[in-house]
Amino acid sequence: MQLPISFYGIKLIVVTIILIVVTRLLIYLLKKTWRKTQCKLAWMPISVVERRSNLSYDEFVREYASVGKPVIITDVIKDWKAMKKWTLDFFRSEFGSIEYAVKEDNTKNEGVMSIADYIDYITAGNSNRRLYMANFGIVSDYPELLKDYNDPIYFPNWLQRLPKKLLRKYDFDYPDIFIGHKGTSIGLHQDHYYGSAWLGMIKGRKQIVLFTPDQKEFLYDGKIDVLKPDLEKFPLYAKTNPVEVILETGEILYIPSGWWHHVKNIEVSIAIGSYLLNEWNSEIVFQSVFERSPIKGHLFPLVLEFPWLGKALFALGII
Repeated sequence: MQLPISFYGIKLIVVTIILIVVTRLLIYLLKKTWRKTQCKLAWMPISVVERRSNLSYDEFVREYASVGKPVIITDVIKDWKAMKKWTLDFFRSEFGSIEYAVKEDNTKNEGVMSIADYIDYITAGNSNRRLYMANFGIVSDYPELLKDYNDPIYFPNWLQRLPKKLLRKYDFDYPDIFIGHKGTSIGLHQDHYYGSAWLGMIKGRKQIVLFTPDQKEFLYDGKIDVLKPDLEKFPLYAKTNPVEVILETGEILYIPSGWWHHVKNIEVSIAIGSYLLNEWNSEIVFQSVFERSPIKGHLFPLVLEFPWLGKALFALGII
């Protein structure tokens, strides 16, 4: 009995699919091994954060990303539309009725304010409270703002491979806009899952204090005010090696994986920043996810390598 030709055609398709999947898995495992050998986050103490211009991508990787070293890049965002367009008046007129959470220094959310009311609070300048409107998400809610800036070439982000709804579910919906009153701050913290980040100044200036990840035991889980440290209450802080920078308008700061940082607005400011996941920090991020949830820790790298798998698992409600 002779089987229909269509049977052999289907068999060939199935075998081809299996070979493609197996090949992709082998490539994934080889790349994973390569990343472990190439990316050596040294976290060596530094006395100053270098300012660089005309920095090539290869130089950035070799001197900063692959070794876990911060850098300020001075000439990347000067031509962005946002540099002229994003003002307090712009956000008041275009998004004034939108409400977002506000924080007071390093506290939890203090409630919500409309953007118009928050800008009025900033411009009035007569309040004793120091409220900060951080994490104004734009990718899902206001994608038109994405046209006002360009992702810097230094910061490829694997998270962009995933569905926006999935990113939002797990608070990976970046970039964010930060609008801050003078004197407001985001307290000492690490970005979650040991991710790295970039922060670009559109208006104003920020004071930023940085610490290598290996100083964690001296930082009291971020409970200390590093600008006015109480050494009687937090004596181990005296052993730290902080590095302070002033981020000026038009500059971008790269914050490597795991670095602790305290950010304070020393002027009314508008900034944009994004969490990063790419080949230079992926292994440490995957390990951090695995330690919190072994199942998700196994799935996460596969979902990033095979985005169709992420879409399917999300549609089925598994992730």
